[in-house]
Amino acid sequence: MRGRRVLIIAGILALLLSAPALLWFWACHRDPLAALPPPEHGLQADRQALPAPDGRTVSRLTLHGKSLGDIVFTLSLPEPLPQAKLPLVLVLAGLATAENSLRYIQDPGDNAVAAYAWPVPSRLAGAAAALRQGPQIYRRVLAVPGQAVSILHWLRAQPWADGGRVSLLGYSLGALAAPAVLDVAGHDGIHVGWTIIAYGGAPLGAVLAANPSLKPPWLRRALAPLLDLALHPLEPTLHLPRVSGKFLVLQGQDDGLIPGAARDRLKAAVPDPKTIITFEGTHMGVGPQKMALLQEIIAASKRWLMENGAVNPVPF
Repeated sequence: MRGRRVLIIAGILALLLSAPALLWFWACHRDPLAALPPPEHGLQADRQALPAPDGRTVSRLTLHGKSLGDIVFTLSLPEPLPQAKLPLVLVLAGLATAENSLRYIQDPGDNAVAAYAWPVPSRLAGAAAALRQGPQIYRRVLAVPGQAVSILHWLRAQPWADGGRVSLLGYSLGALAAPAVLDVAGHDGIHVGWTIIAYGGAPLGAVLAANPSLKPPWLRRALAPLLDLALHPLEPTLHLPRVSGKFLVLQGQDDGLIPGAARDRLKAAVPDPKTIITFEGTHMGVGPQKMALLQEIIAASKRWLMENGAVNPVPF
């Protein structure tokens, strides 16, 4: 009896000790799409008109998802609408408002340009708020690909849309999510023909743990493997081998936010055909000292999209 009790206790201890390893193995070998909420079709939109330059209409739209929650994006259209169908461009940029993302794209021409509004706060008021809101934010992060593809479904259903010319532009934070968005879109029947992945890296744990805003440095290093596990369903290198199209990869030669090894790993994972452009300087941004670089990035993006037939001609 005593020996049996020892064996039972030993078995329980072995199970407890092996549980983290089993969880890690299961999470790392699970199909990432199985962990991501699917997109929703046929959603209704609330529309709010926004100030717009001459020759454009700009609106903030909210799609009311049943499982994905409210999906917010800003849409810029030519005014008046031309008779020909409009190519579709979806922009995933940083955590700034979607309207700000569009503000830097001067005169998009006869193209429909939508900018996604991330469903997560740009800042949290302290560690307590981060812990309290953490589970909700995590669910919203995993919902990003489904929300983005839901926008594509809505755009393609509009009478002015050319559903055969769809482009996805991922900049900075958007570059980290773009591969998962592409994979979810393809799985849901939408082919994105042209994709820009700008100033991203992989794996996600290494990228996020290298962010200097997370202090102290030892905490960043300790969090890296945990972030890799938690964000495994969004890991770019898992999704990129499963997608197709034409790709433009943009990167900074001295990017202080994305480690060189992470940039190289993402670049290598992007399928062919791909064009790679390396700019001088550090990470892209919208600050006054980075405006010249931002304009170079936008010009390179426009040029590549036009040369590859993704969009109608646009001025520089």
